[in-house]
Amino acid sequence: MSTHHPGAPAPQPSRAVARPLTAAQICGIIVFPLLGAGLALAGMPVADVLTLLAGCGAIGAATIAAAGGGRRLLTALATTAVRAAAGTEPGK
Repeated sequence: MSTHHPGAPAPQPSRAVARPLTAAQICGIIVFPLLGAGLALAGMPVADVLTLLAGCGAIGAATIAAAGGGRRLLTALATTAVRAAAGTEPGK
């Protein structure tokens, strides 16, 4: 009950409730560092490992955005990927 308006419902807190991690998130948190370490130990240069894993992460994010209907996010990711592949930066 509200103290200012008797009979009115009390306002609910606006804090977002933390949700537990999903299996896919936990898998990504575990697998990416393990893959990176394995590739580096196998002799792959660290810069190449980071580039490969960043590309894999971008593909995963784009897939999730597409499945969720996030067209604006998907467009931004695609634009960034194309600029990175072409070696250009915005405004140049």
